[in-house]
Amino acid sequence: MGKEWVLERDGEVLEVLPAWFFKVKLKDVDTLVRCKKSWRMSQSNISIIIWDRVKLEINQYDMSQWRIVFRYNDYKK
Repeated sequence: MGKEWVLERDGEVLEVLPAWFFKVKLKDVDTLVRCKKSWRMSQSNISIIIWDRVKLEINQYDMSQWRIVFRYNDYKK
């Protein structure tokens, strides 16, 4: 959005791991990534469960650390 060195992708949560990590499948590429909730989502007490659609951010300089920055409100039926 505002920062050009941050990449954003949409994905779907497939598994909840210990220590607030999540396994997420990226929407545009069929890849599984391991990510963590952002600090602001943790402070706002936003819960993430399996099959939630989320927005992910990754820093171009460290491609190993994904973080969840937004949870979409629509549900799969």
